[in-house]
Amino acid sequence: MRRDADLLADAARNGSVALRLYTWSPPCISLGFMQRATQLLDLDACRHAGIDVVRRPTGGRAVLHWEEITYAFAAPVGDPRFGTTLAETQHLIGRCLAAGLLRLGIETALSRPALDPERRLLRAPCFASPGRAELMVHRRKLAGSAQRRTAHSFLQHGSLLVGPAHARVVEFLLQRDSLPVAVARLRLERDTIHVGELLGTTPSFDVLADALTAGFAATLGLEPVAASPVTAPVSGG
Repeated sequence: MRRDADLLADAARNGSVALRLYTWSPPCISLGFMQRATQLLDLDACRHAGIDVVRRPTGGRAVLHWEEITYAFAAPVGDPRFGTTLAETQHLIGRCLAAGLLRLGIETALSRPALDPERRLLRAPCFASPGRAELMVHRRKLAGSAQRRTAHSFLQHGSLLVGPAHARVVEFLLQRDSLPVAVARLRLERDTIHVGELLGTTPSFDVLADALTAGFAATLGLEPVAASPVTAPVSGG
């Protein structure tokens, strides 16, 4: 997450545009910038299960990073290629992700959630309900996202579900609306879907990363330039 924060700073400082794709070892729960671990998580249960806990520089709700791919996309706010508002940027990045998954034969739709003026969903896991412009298949959530914007740049994080392990997040929450863990997990599994379920097999990280990178590059009209095995800056005139 510190590397992702650096991408946000670089975008503000020199106008760079970067896409970073990675997985986690060991599994980790990331919390949104406004969330507090002591209020939300059973930290003893996390330690016992070998689950790390971090707080993201972006907003959103709790995500268990396990059998998934995390993406981070950073760019300058003033660049019209990426939209001029939070909603426009989220929608554009959703289209990038959808274009990448379509290369694997996965057709998705972008979510249009109802308003949550009382912020009742803040304590729920990210994948318990869709946010704005998140990826859905058959009304089940495949990818979740959250964004942070500063005066000069933005960073959007997201998690693409590759397998079913993300649903175990309910085992580590302090409050589950009085539902037994097994019931809460079944509900989360009912409302989500993952790449392995859709394809009947689990693609490698490299296959998924290549497809996602190609989706971003084609949608944004940028040329990928690989900087390392887990970081793929994109640039274009």
